[in-house]
Amino acid sequence: MYIRRTWRAGRTVEVKKTYSARYGRKIPRGENVGHTKKAQEMVNYRNAIAELRRTLNANFKPGDHHAQFTYPNDKPPTAAQAYRDKGIFIRRLRKLYRDMGEELKYVHVCEYEHKRIHHHMVIPDLPGGMKEVRKLWKALIAETYYSEKEQEQGYPKHLIFPWSPLDDSGQYGKLAEYLIKETNKSRNNPDAICKRRYSQSRNLIHPKPVVEIIGATKWRKKAAQRKGFYIDKDASFEGISEKNGLPVQEIIYVEIARVERMRC
Repeated sequence: MYIRRTWRAGRTVEVKKTYSARYGRKIPRGENVGHTKKAQEMVNYRNAIAELRRTLNANFKPGDHHAQFTYPNDKPPTAAQAYRDKGIFIRRLRKLYRDMGEELKYVHVCEYEHKRIHHHMVIPDLPGGMKEVRKLWKALIAETYYSEKEQEQGYPKHLIFPWSPLDDSGQYGKLAEYLIKETNKSRNNPDAICKRRYSQSRNLIHPKPVVEIIGATKWRKKAAQRKGFYIDKDASFEGISEKNGLPVQEIIYVEIARVERMRC
């Protein structure tokens, strides 16, 4: 027997198959790597990416934004100031979305290790574009870091917004990996302002797995196809679990986007 866990997250279906000592026949273990600190850190790292991937896939869609909010070169904040800015900005963002008849959902990461402090946020698109969001951030920077005279002169100038819209795949695993990687080292710093890998709004959907005990001694090496889906081979995995040294298979299915035909 083996355990099959299935998550549905947006346009993706994730299937994870694992063996357990509680069920079925004895399975030869791989190399015993599950008891070292480094191995456990890798397990936690992979689990964090998987959890964030499902959260992004379940809550955001093509056309939403991976936004970066930066600071001017002449006004670099401390980590504590950046953390304060984040709280103020999210409160104002929530009001902006509400005033426009939308609901703010977000995932936030603040990166400051070995680089200039900046914020990463995944947020929904707004009707008419994101101009008002940019204005909101610029206004916060102006009133917080510049005098009234400097503001009258047009500061902050040359504020960069390196944003990118989410692609049409609906599978944002690479973005999840990028965001987790951003804070994987800095969160363990004794002076870190925030010890969590990322923060998120409370209104997000967190997919729960459907757990099944399968009465078979082994699974297919080649994953079964699903109608209307393709397998994301780059994100799927078959090998040995770092946690217990037993075989594991992780498959990510992505729904094939339907292209609407143009009518003449």
